[in-house]
Amino acid sequence: MNPHASPGKSVPAAGAGEDATPALLLPQQQKIVLVMDLVESVRLMAAHEEDVIAAWRGFVAFARDTVLPRNGGRLVKSLGDGIMAEFDSARDGVVAALALQRHFDQANAHLPADRRLYLRAGLNATHVFVDDLDIYGSGVNLAARIASLAGPGETMVTGEVRDQLTAGIDAALEDMGECYVKHVEQPVRAFRVGAAGPRPLLAPQHAGGAALHPTIAVIPFSSRALAHEHLAIGELIADSLIAHLGKTADLKVISRLSTTVLRHRAMPVQQVSRQLNADYVLSGSYVATGPALLVTVELVETHDGEVLWSERLAGEVADLLQPASALCHEIASAAHLAILGRAVDQAMHRPLPTLPEQSLLFAGIAGIHHVTKEAFRFSGKALASVIERHPRHAEAHSWLAMWYAIATNRGLVQDAQGIAADLGERAQHTDPESAFATTVCGLTKAYFRHDLDGAAQCYARALSLNPNEALAWLYSATLAAWQGRGRDAVAPARRGMELAPIGPLEYYVKSQAGMALMCGGELVEAIAVLRHALRLNASHTATHRALATALTMNGEVEEARGVVRELLRLEPGFTTEIFMRRYTGRDHPHARVLAQALEEAGVPKN
Repeated sequence: MNPHASPGKSVPAAGAGEDATPALLLPQQQKIVLVMDLVESVRLMAAHEEDVIAAWRGFVAFARDTVLPRNGGRLVKSLGDGIMAEFDSARDGVVAALALQRHFDQANAHLPADRRLYLRAGLNATHVFVDDLDIYGSGVNLAARIASLAGPGETMVTGEVRDQLTAGIDAALEDMGECYVKHVEQPVRAFRVGAAGPRPLLAPQHAGGAALHPTIAVIPFSSRALAHEHLAIGELIADSLIAHLGKTADLKVISRLSTTVLRHRAMPVQQVSRQLNADYVLSGSYVATGPALLVTVELVETHDGEVLWSERLAGEVADLLQPASALCHEIASAAHLAILGRAVDQAMHRPLPTLPEQSLLFAGIAGIHHVTKEAFRFSGKALASVIERHPRHAEAHSWLAMWYAIATNRGLVQDAQGIAADLGERAQHTDPESAFATTVCGLTKAYFRHDLDGAAQCYARALSLNPNEALAWLYSATLAAWQGRGRDAVAPARRGMELAPIGPLEYYVKSQAGMALMCGGELVEAIAVLRHALRLNASHTATHRALATALTMNGEVEEARGVVRELLRLEPGFTTEIFMRRYTGRDHPHARVLAQALEEAGVPKN
């Protein structure tokens, strides 16, 4: 296959003559483009031409007749040593690529090393023009460029594809950082993908008596219709149910940061349990006809798949947009009664007053942890747009405050202290009963105002409002670490990881928790957690700093120096003097210990 075609052009389809008249060119469409080619095809053809051709023909037939139809793919072209295919979803494209990678495994087991056949693959999400013969567009050839970064048997994807995948469910993902490829001026963010495996063996330990409480996961409800204006209803229902159920201390409720990624997935309840460590799953579907809403809901015990409770309930779409939804309260109360034998207290939840704004809010939240700068910046614009339309919406203010904290950490904005702190305080003032708004207010006090006592009060207040607020546990852990109370940081760090085990926030949760575990003296666990965080996002410099420190403190200085070399590549000019200036716990003696560990690992002093 020719990966060197000029950008914006595509290699003519096999068998298409010069006089062939292409079909009508369809308007631009969003597609996932897969390019796969045979590694060292020229050498293999020269030495074993007939055998390689026969094997390749078998592979193309397998792709065309089995794997692509099974995963919603279309074979665009097949050349002598490569194929190109298109998909509507990143998940389908990755599943297909990984299945195709395994095609030659059985034959290779009986061949000498120099005759084995290996594939390399690349996927990119891009807008393309389509006709019956080919697909066209500048992003098409980027898939081939990304494939050139892959080793034998490897599959690489761009950041745009990675942002549509969930690590641990769709695939195992490893961030390869910014990579330069031929004929592309700017570096491309690339990720290596593999088959999704079980959750990490290092399971988070329970904090205190938390193990005595059952865990419930609420999955966004699915629509039985395709009307665009109704797509946000399922997340509205799940959000309100999480808010209701999270108000009680005798249930552990998995954070929406993890459960949202499971929407639109036909996943067995036992698999959901493995991914989320949940004892119960609450899910369902709905039909909206004008203002009327019909919801089918069921509560399943994950150990044996028994349905504990199911019901069909009628309501109105407008009810979901009220401060307290009567329909969601009824569902939550019945589910809680089925598990614990009594009704759950009524909770307040304030979604936006119209569905389009609610969809915009969800888009802003979803993009806040995307690795691509374009998607991240869109997230900030979406959240700012929601606030412009609804200046007293506490949740939007809180998420935008978090956006500024993350943007500052990524070096995308400067001098955001006043804006972020104001957003956090305004959110908490607007809705003082919101655990999430109170948590983020504490974050902005600590991170931007250096008011650690004020932050501690916010986190304590948030956990009294909602004992299952994952970020409140996580920030309580980092606060204890900043204050030099390392042992006090361990339990809340583990609890935060337990309540948000997957989702777009996972790298951030594990980075923060790993730092807290390190300060608590749990070095082996901290190193494992931080390594996992880097596999999810290799450009997060805070994780590099924490890992280098933990490795040095654990006596693994040589590996720590390798981590520091990558840190200094990502952030040239970083010094321990800068670390001390940025570190929120710089006023406590342990900060000097951390700085010395960084110096021993190779970070310059000034």
